[in-house]
Amino acid sequence: MTDSEAKSGRALQPLHNLLCAASRFRDRISKGARRMRRMAGEAEAAELLEFALALPLIVIMVIGLLDFANAYNLKQKLANAAREGARLGASQGTTDITNASPTSVQNVHDAVIAYLQNARVSTTFIGTTQGTCTVASANPNGFCWNYLSSGGYGLTIERAVQINSADGKQLLATRVTLNYPYNWTFGFNHIIKLLIPSASVAGTINIETDAMMQD
Repeated sequence: MTDSEAKSGRALQPLHNLLCAASRFRDRISKGARRMRRMAGEAEAAELLEFALALPLIVIMVIGLLDFANAYNLKQKLANAAREGARLGASQGTTDITNASPTSVQNVHDAVIAYLQNARVSTTFIGTTQGTCTVASANPNGFCWNYLSSGGYGLTIERAVQINSADGKQLLATRVTLNYPYNWTFGFNHIIKLLIPSASVAGTINIETDAMMQD
């Protein structure tokens, strides 16, 4: 090697060292980037796993909330209809309740039907035929009629129901009872199986409500 070549080599040494350092720095950056990508991938995978585990519970909670809220809203409408029928029955007296088909009882039926239709509740669960039913043992002198559909759902109207006032006097009242077949609107009975595969929830449940007014 000549002196000029040696001098040239010494002159280029800092540049060589800089390039080597840059190369090593680039390698470290590359390794760090790969490590970060791997960690990010692992974090994303963990988040996806957590989401997959939580998703069934979230779905069940949302569907359950919607279905039970819908059932509660429906029960309020049924309770209002029963109260409307009991109020009308109590205002009509009991002069015709010994008849085979009392007009006052049919009027109560019609009032309940009208209220439910105005509230946009299907009335197909209420039968069209007026039939007699057994009165409660606590009201042996009472009278009972029903309008039932298949499954025993429908409307029951009781007249001359015996109740006691605060001062001990025996009074008569009208009681109206509704039994509605509620089908899970959003499919809660199916979706619950995501969390509890062995769960068995009936597709139709009975929503019962009643109201009583003094005659």
